[in-house]
Amino acid sequence: MTVIMAATMGAALPPGAPSVPSTSPSVPHENYGNVGDIPKCRPGHVCAAVAYDGKYHVFDFYRYGTYRLSNWRGRGALVNEQAGGAAARIYDRSGAETACVAAGTATAGADWNRAAKIKLTTVRC
Repeated sequence: MTVIMAATMGAALPPGAPSVPSTSPSVPHENYGNVGDIPKCRPGHVCAAVAYDGKYHVFDFYRYGTYRLSNWRGRGALVNEQAGGAAARIYDRSGAETACVAAGTATAGADWNRAAKIKLTTVRC
């Protein structure tokens, strides 16, 4: 899933609508209407897809570190296109690791309801 390196700007949400998924620190993300429109993740990057408002928000992580997740719901995908032993780890609100995605692999069943953080690290799964 290659992600266009541009942050999205959208119209205001109607009252009562769920908040838009985001990360802190912020990473580039793009919206896609159909899952088939999502390009491949670029080499050296980690990409995460989150369904929202009938579309898919695809986040493009590049730097090692920990990213807090806000308003990520449902199930989604995490693709790790980093090299060597680099891993992408998902943590829940209690700090427990719920998934580790090794370099060159992906998971289609990430549970974003439980996820609180994604960490890109040089430590193997």
